[in-house]
Amino acid sequence: MKKLLLLVFICIGSFSYAQQVFVEAGRNTSHFKFKNDSGEELENLQSKTKSYVSAGYKHKLYKSLSLTSGLAYQSYGAIGSDDVLGNFFEWDIDYLSVNLGLDYDFTITEDVSFYLIATFNAEVMVDGVQTLNGQVFNVKDVEEFNDVAMFLRSGGGVRFDISEKAKIYAQYLYGSGLVLDDENNSANTELRINVHSFGIGVMVDIPCRKQEEFPVEGTTNETQN
Repeated sequence: MKKLLLLVFICIGSFSYAQQVFVEAGRNTSHFKFKNDSGEELENLQSKTKSYVSAGYKHKLYKSLSLTSGLAYQSYGAIGSDDVLGNFFEWDIDYLSVNLGLDYDFTITEDVSFYLIATFNAEVMVDGVQTLNGQVFNVKDVEEFNDVAMFLRSGGGVRFDISEKAKIYAQYLYGSGLVLDDENNSANTELRINVHSFGIGVMVDIPCRKQEEFPVEGTTNETQN
């Protein structure tokens, strides 16, 4: 929890001159697709639901189109078993994510708008464990998880004005992870993570820093005698 709060405050301070800043929290339901060195997909893997938090900014590019950028602390997990060997396994993985995307607004009423969003996320693992038959192993040095995870996310949400400068919003995103390869093992070994994300956030307007205005040379406010 301390890591999440620190991330939020760092992002808010970094984006103090953006048009809008936001803080968001929600839940990730992730699904791991793992192929072993024989190229066979591991069956009986079930999704787990874990939390995430993000913070960042939104900068208008043109009318309803905006650029979004920020950081997130993402948590993913999976649980399963092997019917043949009788193994039980579970993963809990945390990533630090850098996000960049586009946001398009559709005004519904004066105080309500619907939006579509698409983002690209590059993520680095900061912590991770695997539980195998009651024994816990650190996976920070495991090739698949140690690779930079990349996600393409898309979805939409609804924003509600709660004051002249603040909004609350709820959104859903589906993320498709690119393949995480294990270069130290067979070329057939790979991991892919797909994730459904549901979040609620707060967005606040921040005035952009304005340039100082100087009088045009050769003019004065008053005619001097």
